[in-house]
Amino acid sequence: MLATMPFGVFVDMEGQPDALALMEITTLPRGSELPAVGFWLDAVVVDHIAYNWQVRLRPAGSSNLELSD
Repeated sequence: MLATMPFGVFVDMEGQPDALALMEITTLPRGSELPAVGFWLDAVVVDHIAYNWQVRLRPAGSSNLELSD
């Protein structure tokens, strides 16, 4: 995690230093919070724009956000 916003989190993509990746998070379980800066997440690429290196991600695995250190 690089930064958190109300609509999702900006992440660093391992091996792609020029990419601007946004993981959109539309729902969280009640009482949950967005992951803190520095957390590692497994994600799946949903969309990308090649000319400006923008990447849209979603959490991998399940519909719930799965966090790991």
